[in-house]
Amino acid sequence: MRVVLAAAIALLAASPLAAQTINFGDDASQWSNDGECDDPRFEGKGMTTTPLLDSDIMHDASDCEAAFNAGTIALSASAQAGVKGGHVTAPEPVIVDGINFGDDSGEWSMDGECDDRRFYGSAMASSVSWTYVGADATDCSVAYLNGDVKLWDYNDAKAMTNCAAVDFGDDNGEYPQDMECDDPRFEGPASAMSVAIENLGHDASDCAKLCAFGVVFMRDY
Repeated sequence: MRVVLAAAIALLAASPLAAQTINFGDDASQWSNDGECDDPRFEGKGMTTTPLLDSDIMHDASDCEAAFNAGTIALSASAQAGVKGGHVTAPEPVIVDGINFGDDSGEWSMDGECDDRRFYGSAMASSVSWTYVGADATDCSVAYLNGDVKLWDYNDAKAMTNCAAVDFGDDNGEYPQDMECDDPRFEGPASAMSVAIENLGHDASDCAKLCAFGVVFMRDY
């Protein structure tokens, strides 16, 4: 089930929807604070001219609120939205076994691979980023229920990782020796923001050092 959050112009007591009744969200989008609204719930000349992405819903707050207040955008009249108490609301999160899987707002949701970096297993995408945490609910929850992914646990990974036994490879990757581990085999607070299959075994110096320091461990353990 793909939940696409959009919005419609709502009337409150026959008055136009005011800015204070809209939850603009946060500025977590990579396109935030660029002077254009990237939230696909809106339309108007203040919108970006680039393709609108579901992953930017409620994540370009400053730009969109400024444009809304300036009258250069409005909530889309043709979109379908949930409106509760006059507030445009986000989709209800998917929760399984107490795990909040979030929603399907990610760019790669509904493609049969789990892109949520909190998980590990055979159903994971080959490249993962913190950008898609809680944004691939259907893929990840189905994979979880099928036993194809599990929630990564720092303490379990630490206990199961023997850094001395790992073949870290070489430093031929794109980002060697920058004190972040870019090898997708590893996870932890010193892992890079995004890790891709191309760097597997190609960030040896960083990953070996950070493993020894106890700030990255094996993703699959």
